[in-house]
Amino acid sequence: MNRIFKEAFSMLLPGNKLLLLYGPKGLNNINFAAEILIDKSFNYSVIDLSDSVIRGEINKLKFEELIWFINQAPYAIINECEHLVLLSTLVGAVLDQAVTSSLILIAKNKTSLDIELVDALDNASLSFYFPAPTFYEYTIKNGLSAEDKSIEKRLIYGNYFSLEVNNEQIELDLKGLSKTMLDGPFNAKSRINKNDILWRTIQVLAHHMGQALSYHQISELIQVDNETVERYIHILIDAHLIYKIPCYSKDQRYELKKTHIFIFMDNGIRNAVINNFNPLAMRIDLDALWKNWLIAERIKWNAINRRHPKYHFWRSHTRQQIDLIEIGEKGIEGFNFRFEKKKLIKTSPLFAKYYPTVAVHTVNKSTYLTFLTKK
Repeated sequence: MNRIFKEAFSMLLPGNKLLLLYGPKGLNNINFAAEILIDKSFNYSVIDLSDSVIRGEINKLKFEELIWFINQAPYAIINECEHLVLLSTLVGAVLDQAVTSSLILIAKNKTSLDIELVDALDNASLSFYFPAPTFYEYTIKNGLSAEDKSIEKRLIYGNYFSLEVNNEQIELDLKGLSKTMLDGPFNAKSRINKNDILWRTIQVLAHHMGQALSYHQISELIQVDNETVERYIHILIDAHLIYKIPCYSKDQRYELKKTHIFIFMDNGIRNAVINNFNPLAMRIDLDALWKNWLIAERIKWNAINRRHPKYHFWRSHTRQQIDLIEIGEKGIEGFNFRFEKKKLIKTSPLFAKYYPTVAVHTVNKSTYLTFLTKK
């Protein structure tokens, strides 16, 4: 599948010594970069630090040895570069022109890298978010009509795998991928003391997907302290498994303030975590699946188009709600999500009173396309 950012990435390869691809595991980022280099007839080497054996051997090298090794080809792809002990020093050598190769850095998350490096690459548009394929990209590949008919399966199986494969195989692949993403090596800053706590954390978030939760509520469900919950949630965010959305509040009466909702960046991973791949007719979480899928797709769509609005939700103690509030360059908009068109949503009178200038839209199966692709 051609990714939406392929052309931009390809055009930047000649003449730039550093490029960054970041996103979740399991997406063949190496193949993406390698295919572009092959198309341009560029020679390259690959250092895949997701392999524990290779990681150990590379990190034994002295700096001069590492430079010599990388300089054997004009381009070097370094996968899971956050595990390279000498990464900061190597980047410095690239900038000082001591390294003749151009580096394509692939990372699971940007927060594990040097902040100044990430900021510089972001500001120069040399970093690319590499999520699971988006609805838009699938429509380019398969056609809008085919993808529209596949939405119900996307709510269950997500976007990581082709729906042309039989359901049983997709379920096995999703369970394997979720285990890899949660059991795989994290960087030293992660401080994962017990992997079972990480699993319990994501299971609680999966069972309460899209619901307003405080860290204290989560800690009581898992039976660990608040600091551990917050730390493990940040690990899940950095691994691109979930996205944390804070509540919107101007300290008005009845507004919730210290809670978040947690969106899974892929419905299939969420359903694998709770081992529920039942069809929609057997689900009681249809609207939650619909909301999660739409918000995740919107976040990915904005990110790959290099837009970074702020996202919020709104709740009141009187159970009024706005599912998503997006604050961008063009202003602020609210959205509520219901799968069925016949399920009308009344605008919250309390929200309308407090924020009369904010338009609130309902997104259902008949109106979702504009929401997913609007800029």
